[in-house]
Amino acid sequence: MVTIKDISRLSGFSITTVSKALNNYPDISQSTRNAILGICEEVGYVPNSSAQSLKTQRSFTIGVIFEEETNQGLKHPLFSKILEQFKSEVEKEGYDIMFLAKNMGKQNGSYLQHSMRKQVEAIFVLCADFNAKRIVELTDSNIPLVVIDFSVNQALNIASNNDKGVEEAVTHLIDLGHRDIGHIFGDRNTFIGGKRKRRFEETLKKHQLIVRDEWLVAGPNFSKEDGFNAMQQLLKQDAQPTAIFCASDMLAIGAIQAIKAAGKRVPEDYSIVGFDGIEIGQLITPRLTTIRQNTIEMGSIAARKMMELIENKSQKQSFEAISVDTELIIGESSKPIN
Repeated sequence: MVTIKDISRLSGFSITTVSKALNNYPDISQSTRNAILGICEEVGYVPNSSAQSLKTQRSFTIGVIFEEETNQGLKHPLFSKILEQFKSEVEKEGYDIMFLAKNMGKQNGSYLQHSMRKQVEAIFVLCADFNAKRIVELTDSNIPLVVIDFSVNQALNIASNNDKGVEEAVTHLIDLGHRDIGHIFGDRNTFIGGKRKRRFEETLKKHQLIVRDEWLVAGPNFSKEDGFNAMQQLLKQDAQPTAIFCASDMLAIGAIQAIKAAGKRVPEDYSIVGFDGIEIGQLITPRLTTIRQNTIEMGSIAARKMMELIENKSQKQSFEAISVDTELIIGESSKPIN
């Protein structure tokens, strides 16, 4: 097995210089580092990560918590895109990511204990239940946290500008002449579901339109099935809206399927607008009008801010909220009212 002594002999540099080059010490020139890394690659030398971690107090590992409740897991069309971009950015800087399991099998313990055992330097959190004890433990700890789509004290929070996006979606329907507008909302107790529902109601009131409680129907998991069931409830009502704003694209797709199943048409009978901008929404017929979230920007900001937090770990993390702009994408699922 090739050792660091072999790399020293083959490269002509001292063992100390080789060690510093492998551990990214700033007093080693880039040309020297490149020469040593070239020898390592040539002979297949891989530094022992555990030994490196002990020497440098760095693991270069970022934990990821992904508690996705709709059972889509990494197939989730929005969060998977954010995570993909995040992973790409941190890997460029030499970091690995490690998924932290909710259930640790035979090793009983919490996320915090698991994180300390694996020596993760920071944690990226998506879709978690922030009221759960295992998450509260993390937010109370000194481990740097970056959170997507939530507002957590002592953490860096990144979310789309939901207020702007919802207002733009509803105003689009109003500009098309719609006055009877319903809303299929996500879980109102979640950060995103509650925020989007509130902004929907505020926008109608701003335009002096009536918010009808019977036209506000829940789709708790933001799923296609929820959208289908919620739209069926609206279709059974004597008085019906002419347009529906859905809190996610999957809810909107489910609503469109329910309308078609009832022998009605989109957008001729009902205009539909979603929220997310996922790819499948642009592949269905009719092509979905939606508010697109910038998943690339969200993932990139998360990665950049995460590495800043790691580098400044001596400073106690404080609350910071970053809002990412959305974009209205006009498809074929909305049209002027007759």
